[in-house]
Amino acid sequence: MDNYNLNYYKKKIGENIAKYRKEKKLSQKQLATIVGISPQTLSCIEIGINNPSFNVIIKITQGLNIPIAYLFTFDEDIYTIKNKQLLFLAAKAFQDVEYSKRKTVFKLIECFKKEST
Repeated sequence: MDNYNLNYYKKKIGENIAKYRKEKKLSQKQLATIVGISPQTLSCIEIGINNPSFNVIIKITQGLNIPIAYLFTFDEDIYTIKNKQLLFLAAKAFQDVEYSKRKTVFKLIECFKKEST
């Protein structure tokens, strides 16, 4: 894996942390205090500069009260599925399916959701 891919994933994990932090209406300072790191460290994690340790990732997910998998779900963000539980389950169920086919599956799920409401 080259550095480009590593940087991409660091940035996506950071974006997910920021997204869920904002959804919980927490400031960087508040989440940093919960996690036991400085707000500057959290800021660097969110923008993809710092690599959080596994312990910090666990503390972040506990502080945000989200499954750890939410931080590592990247490509499904392009879909309009809003129910995070459904998104998580679908991502797990189809994790071994190649990306292009998984994209079709997520579109179908969204269609079924719309028809059932």
